[in-house]
Amino acid sequence: MSTPDQPTPPSGWGEAPRPPAYGQYGPGQYGSGRYGPGQPGAGGGTPPGAPRPGPVGPDPYGPSASKPGIVSLRPLSLGEIFDGAFSAVRHNPAVMLGLVAVVVATATLLAALLAQFAVPPLTDLLAEPFGTDAELTGFTAADAGWFAQIVAVSSALSLTLLIAQPVTEGFITVSVSQSVIGRKMSVSEVWQKVRPRLAVLIGWMLLRTIGLGVATFVVFFGAILLVSAVAVATDSAVLSVLVALLCLAAIVALAAWLWVRLMLVAPALVLEGTGLGRTIARAWRLTRSAYWRVFGTVLLASIIAGVAGQVVSYPLSMLGLLVDGGDFGWGMIVSSVVASVIASMLYLVFVSGVVALVYTDVRMRREGLDVQLAAAAERVANQPPDRPAGPAGMQPPPGGTPQW
Repeated sequence: MSTPDQPTPPSGWGEAPRPPAYGQYGPGQYGSGRYGPGQPGAGGGTPPGAPRPGPVGPDPYGPSASKPGIVSLRPLSLGEIFDGAFSAVRHNPAVMLGLVAVVVATATLLAALLAQFAVPPLTDLLAEPFGTDAELTGFTAADAGWFAQIVAVSSALSLTLLIAQPVTEGFITVSVSQSVIGRKMSVSEVWQKVRPRLAVLIGWMLLRTIGLGVATFVVFFGAILLVSAVAVATDSAVLSVLVALLCLAAIVALAAWLWVRLMLVAPALVLEGTGLGRTIARAWRLTRSAYWRVFGTVLLASIIAGVAGQVVSYPLSMLGLLVDGGDFGWGMIVSSVVASVIASMLYLVFVSGVVALVYTDVRMRREGLDVQLAAAAERVANQPPDRPAGPAGMQPPPGGTPQW
């Protein structure tokens, strides 16, 4: 039986170990934690006058008990989370890079096709200023068509990547969750695991985007009304600017707070298999006492991924300008699209991997998930090589909820 904060054990890792009897120590805490014979704490301590025991020998369960996969089975530090995200790519590149590349490439092709419907009206809209505006000297009306193509493709790509993001997050989350216990899932296994949750993942992304957009508009509109009222009442520009800055700071703080409190919805949707409403409430509870840790970790990961994306995409954009001789042309369009795709892939792969590990870390801290992970990792290590762990091994237990 599960509680709101302690759901049914993950089916991908099997049943959770039975709780130890009174007076016994549970197995596998963080991969060790067993007391050897004659050591302090194993039954009253060392008798008076007896020699003190020497150092504890090697863990009888081997290294897999503490780090069977990409991270150690204990609460994680910032460096371990980032290292685990990179290790997840090395552990399963077929999913982390190959499958994500297929999704992003499909979204890019769809964006290029959709953009063609917007190119003619955009060209007509830009033709007049390009041909008459003195500030645009050097550009001709013909350049308006190329500029319209760039704007249309970039806008359509942003829209399609919005749909592709939850799909790639689902693939990456499933792959990382199994890499944690040392299991490498195939592309087909990941697809079978994520496919039933695709609709709810996309629905959540659309709901979050629309909800945040509406909330931002309402809050900004309210802030404008407040600043206007202060300006009319006091006729003080300084006070009006001060109120505007305070409103802006409050809006940013509110957006960051909501962003963190809803951060773990996507991995929970994929791994726990509950409905959207229950998953949102659960993610809200999981981040209740971990706000600053989650905020700092994911924000730093986003900054690193963003900088890396710019480092890669900027030379490609310059290459497009060189191909076109400094004018607008297909070289500029293709290089811009390729740069955007590469930057998006870097961001999605790294940040989604970090979020999946943050979810694991939060559950290990709050719910002792490391014990269940250690048991699942031991089963994976003891599994015969000729017996692949297919989808059948990922079915939920009778009466349970499908998870991880």
